[in-house]
Amino acid sequence: MKRHLLRHYVDITMDKTLAEPDYHLIGEGVSSLSEDMNAEEETVQWINQESGTTDLKSYTPSISIEMQDVDQEDTELVEWVNKIVDTLPTGSNATTSYVRVRITGGGPTYPAVQRKCTVTVNSTGGDAGGNVTNTITLGGCGDGIQGTFNVENGTFSKSLSD
Repeated sequence: MKRHLLRHYVDITMDKTLAEPDYHLIGEGVSSLSEDMNAEEETVQWINQESGTTDLKSYTPSISIEMQDVDQEDTELVEWVNKIVDTLPTGSNATTSYVRVRITGGGPTYPAVQRKCTVTVNSTGGDAGGNVTNTITLGGCGDGIQGTFNVENGTFSKSLSD
């Protein structure tokens, strides 16, 4: 699978209920994006053992986004990022959701995972002569919701089995 077939969308409404999300594709201005799973492990070793045992306790996925402030087709996403950087929201005002989508088959609906998240501003600025670069982190909150995402109308549908 090529990188352009793994897409991430962020809800720019900051709607805590996820009732009316407005998802936008994270893409233009971003040259690299990885979703870190941030596994929490616990290793124990008893006195009668030569080697320890690792237990996987949980995951807290997060995405660091380094986005250049360049002319983009999606001006709403750029304005949202700039507003987050300028206002530095905290608490419930810094929560939204993102969706990871795997583009497979004919579409326009594909397998996806939706996750509530907290938006953290890490930095803004850049080198002389370059574009302004804003860096934010979408830190996962709780369990992901399995479902599908329609890339044409930007809607997430929860799986019936969840």
